[in-house]
Amino acid sequence: MLHHLKLLWLFFRISVQNDAAYRLDFLANMLLTLGHFGAEIVGLWTIFTNTRSLGGWNAMEVLALLGVFRAMSGIIGLFISPSMRLIMEEVREGTLDFAIIKPINTQFYTSFRRIVAWRLADVVLGGVFITIACVQLSASITVGQLMLFLGMLAAGVVIIYSFWLILATCAFWFTRINNIEMVFWNIFEAGRYPVDIYRPVVRRGLTYLIPLAFITTYPAATLVGKAHLGNVGMSLGAAVGALALASAFWNFGLRSYSGASA
Repeated sequence: MLHHLKLLWLFFRISVQNDAAYRLDFLANMLLTLGHFGAEIVGLWTIFTNTRSLGGWNAMEVLALLGVFRAMSGIIGLFISPSMRLIMEEVREGTLDFAIIKPINTQFYTSFRRIVAWRLADVVLGGVFITIACVQLSASITVGQLMLFLGMLAAGVVIIYSFWLILATCAFWFTRINNIEMVFWNIFEAGRYPVDIYRPVVRRGLTYLIPLAFITTYPAATLVGKAHLGNVGMSLGAAVGALALASAFWNFGLRSYSGASA
């Protein structure tokens, strides 16, 4: 475990060094992130100047959900999507061999080797949203809810990582997966709102097909006291099951990979 943590720190330092070589680009990305932050605040203000509730969620509860959405978006952009895109590229080019022969678990190495450091800004701003919501709702939030929220947040990260790993593994058989990725990002935008506002069919799709409910709504619901015990158990079970399935599928894909050395 310590060895893997040291590698993560190394990957992060390399990312910072790469970004430092293009400081203007780094600054532009930070400004873009702040622009998204401002736009989300304006959008939330616009919604709640016309209504007091959105699918049974008040303004501060939706702010907490928005914070989870922003943090999850940052985590995906921080290490999940960059590393998964690199896997897809290397499979197409037949250069994944260089990752496979390294003396470390291939899944770990390929999943975390590319980190986009500036996306930490999204995670931090998401934390700001969540903190503001917690302060405003402090009378109704217990320590137990906060701890359960962190557990649900971790489960959401595992689920979204597993989803992307399955997507990347499909590159062993399909040459182009980028279109599916674009569909995911378009649908992911729906996660900034509680799934309760959607019709039952759409809600089920955003829970079991594209697991947005597990990634954003359920963690936020746990924090603001709207979660059901069944949702908590389902999220934790889904995280364990998704990781096991994704790892098994990844190993199966590796056995199908011929590479440049074949």
